[in-house]
Amino acid sequence: MSTLVLPLPAGATLPRLRPGASRAEEDRFLRLAFRHHSRTFSLATQLLPRNVRLPVATLYLYCRTVDGIADHRVLEVGPQRARAELDRARDRLAAALDGRPADDLLWRRLAEVHQRFGLLPRPLFQLLDGAAWDLEGRPVETERDLLAYADLVAGSVGAMMLPFLVERRTDIPALEPPARALGVAMQVTNILRDVGEDFHTLGRVYLPRDWMARHGVPPDALGGPAALNGHRRAYVALTEGLMARAEALFDEAEPGIRALPSGTRRGVAAAARMYREILNEVRAAGYDNLGRRAVVSLARKLRLVVHDDYARRRAALRAGPS
Repeated sequence: MSTLVLPLPAGATLPRLRPGASRAEEDRFLRLAFRHHSRTFSLATQLLPRNVRLPVATLYLYCRTVDGIADHRVLEVGPQRARAELDRARDRLAAALDGRPADDLLWRRLAEVHQRFGLLPRPLFQLLDGAAWDLEGRPVETERDLLAYADLVAGSVGAMMLPFLVERRTDIPALEPPARALGVAMQVTNILRDVGEDFHTLGRVYLPRDWMARHGVPPDALGGPAALNGHRRAYVALTEGLMARAEALFDEAEPGIRALPSGTRRGVAAAARMYREILNEVRAAGYDNLGRRAVVSLARKLRLVVHDDYARRRAALRAGPS
């Protein structure tokens, strides 16, 4: 069977791959699915060596499939069945890493990528643990919880990318901490972008509850801009505090990015710059991450690849209108 069915957000469509598709058709489908699910990462991947682009796309689609169980399938089939699907994905991952993949495009290709590059099993399974956190409804009470969750769902992705990025396998242990820091930074950025969507669609709050209490922002204030009422100033302070945490993590990742070989450094640096800019887009929207989703334009992404002026724009946005 050559059909890969990825969980998609409501309203999104992606053509199915026909049964019996050729290898070239499968490759094209994987690239199309990668671009469909992540314009930022697929764009940054174009700066990586050609021989790792499709493996990166394959690994990303594994991550999207796992995320989709926790964020989309759960809405369709409920937590209990979604958890059963997650357990099945865990079994299929183990089989793929053991060279016995299920007869499905994703698992067959993941097994090939593992055979070629030697994927790190631990972060691949950690991603499943992060999805289980969501399906179990575990709350994010503290910053420590936030960082632990973010490491499972995104720090793991930074770690699992390393076999594609290094020249020597022996470099991986030293590069894993900054790679995880970059993943966690991106996840905290994701959370700040999607506060309203997570609250309304999934009933989830990833902002640490102790931070919200400290700033005087009640959970029901996340219902939308109108619900903030007199809490807007406190909410902006809360948001900026978490932005500063994300920015510190991006900075923590920087030495690891600089230590990568020149052939892969540009692509990772570009992804980091493009993703970090989401924080500035939240600022540009007046911190309205409750009723809208911040998006970085293609022109802005391309400019950041050439010239990193994030700090200058951040200072201008925080200063407000002159």
